[in-house]
Amino acid sequence: MDILQEDFFPAALNFYTNYYTPYEPYLRPLRRYLYLAQYYTYRYFFPYLWPFYKLSTNLLTKVLTDKPDLATLALLAILLVVSLKLLDMLRRTIIYWISVALRLALWGGVALLGFYVYQRGVEQSVEDLGWILGYLGGLEAEGDRIGHSRAQKKATDARGVPRSGPKGRTRGGGWA
Repeated sequence: MDILQEDFFPAALNFYTNYYTPYEPYLRPLRRYLYLAQYYTYRYFFPYLWPFYKLSTNLLTKVLTDKPDLATLALLAILLVVSLKLLDMLRRTIIYWISVALRLALWGGVALLGFYVYQRGVEQSVEDLGWILGYLGGLEAEGDRIGHSRAQKKATDARGVPRSGPKGRTRGGGWA
């Protein structure tokens, strides 16, 4: 901050107040274009834009002071848009990190599988794969058997057909 106060601000003040600086030959075209732009703006655009500016500022002042409900609704709409943008940014960030974690897990699994094959050898790895696939096939068959029997039980219960059970009087059978 000392550099700004001791060096920059006095140089800027000197540059602003003193028209004849060492840089004046280089800045003359820039100043000329700025003055020309200012002249054309005030001469040609300003007379046509001034009524629109005056009307819009009067209208905006009236809307903001007379009907604060509209200003409140506009503020709420702006806050809604900003919050939705922030939530979208948060969603994208979360999806990005989840995809990074899944890619890392996938390539880590591929690396571990390669390391396992390297350690055990190709033939032993193929045998292990066959054992795992057989075990999973057995689990699938057992699941199909259990699922089929449960589906048959639900189908008979849905039809209302009584199952054949013990005949005669049974303990806890009730009056039926």
